[in-house]
Amino acid sequence: MVVEVDDSGWGDLIGGVVIVMRRVETGESHVGEIPLEFFRAPEFKYKEYLRAVTQIILEGIEELGIEQGEPLHICTGYVFSSAKETLMKLGYKVKEVKITGATQELAEKTFVESLVRLGVGSHMEVADMRSFDGFLEWVHEDLEHRESFVKTGWRSWSKHRER
Repeated sequence: MVVEVDDSGWGDLIGGVVIVMRRVETGESHVGEIPLEFFRAPEFKYKEYLRAVTQIILEGIEELGIEQGEPLHICTGYVFSSAKETLMKLGYKVKEVKITGATQELAEKTFVESLVRLGVGSHMEVADMRSFDGFLEWVHEDLEHRESFVKTGWRSWSKHRER
């Protein structure tokens, strides 16, 4: 069996990041979320989100009963860099791949749900504005109140904030 691991929200201006693990053959899944606070000072500076990703995956391995011989196909994104290294040291079979299909769809759906829980808007509203520019426009419509949803740890935020 193969377990796919994907993220959603890493490149998005607002919200945290969702990590999804899904066993392809059975559809069993484990979902974890890295809160927005990890993408703001001071946690962002110390890359606490990388440790959080590793922790979510280790919890998923336990929950799903993944054995070392079961391949883990992990998204190629930077957010998984520390987790991949840790998993390989622990003896897991890790392969970097582009995740598509049901696992990617689950990650995207779960990220949208996380934004709805944060109070960004309804599922439809979030889906309609889902792009960097869409989120940036939404934040700028009420910067004073909506900046609280932004990943302000990114260096580029100061430039986009002043646009």
